[in-house]
Amino acid sequence: MAKVRKTGSHSGSGYRQRGTTHRGRPASWLPYGIGAAVILVVVFAISRGLQASTSGKGPRDHEWMAGVSGYPYDAGPTDYLYPDPAGLGGGRQWLPALGREDAPVTVIEVSDILCSHCRDFNLNALPGILEDYVAPGKVRYVSHYFGFNSSIQQGAGLAEMCAADQGRYFEFRHALFQTIAVGDFDIDRAARMARLDADAFRVCRSDQRYAAAVQEMAFVDNMGVRATPTFFVNGQMISGNVPNEIRKMIDEALIASSE
Repeated sequence: MAKVRKTGSHSGSGYRQRGTTHRGRPASWLPYGIGAAVILVVVFAISRGLQASTSGKGPRDHEWMAGVSGYPYDAGPTDYLYPDPAGLGGGRQWLPALGREDAPVTVIEVSDILCSHCRDFNLNALPGILEDYVAPGKVRYVSHYFGFNSSIQQGAGLAEMCAADQGRYFEFRHALFQTIAVGDFDIDRAARMARLDADAFRVCRSDQRYAAAVQEMAFVDNMGVRATPTFFVNGQMISGNVPNEIRKMIDEALIASSE
């Protein structure tokens, strides 16, 4: 990987440091009946919206989200088992990716599912980046498996890898962020929203199929990340929920790649 350059400021830009916890909760001032009704309506709406946008149901050999597809990104050799829905071969750290493999710019995101700034970026900024840069073939977007202790202990890292095993990592992760946004952390609901094969997902999690890979990604090959979200744009690092700065870095990388 190219030499990492840190950029951006943490002041005023959302990021979460190791050891902190951010979890969405329903507004405490709502009367119980009204609050519950609002939450149910929102959950139902986002569930229908995501299901309407997914491609089929159950396992497939590639990732897909918001009209963009992609095959796994090779992050290097490993002694552990990683999700490989495309059957590209063992002994490699296959990471979920969207976009063309020959795109001139590669963006790698490192986030924690319980990080509120990561959630805000994924739900509000990522769709636009996929539309503007990934769909036209300018960017390959990669998600690096990661998690702080709290999310790993709650099974998020393992669940994400088991979703990736079915080629549905991005849809599952988006759905899990949505459940947290309305006050819950519901892996099973997110799995239904992402249209995973429920039996295969359950077996993968109960067998702890990717437990060793989760530990490797979070604590060994974590790219030196200590705060989330963190992004690498062609090797240059930027931390925080700063989509405009990320877009600027992508534009600069595109210009550099054409020179």
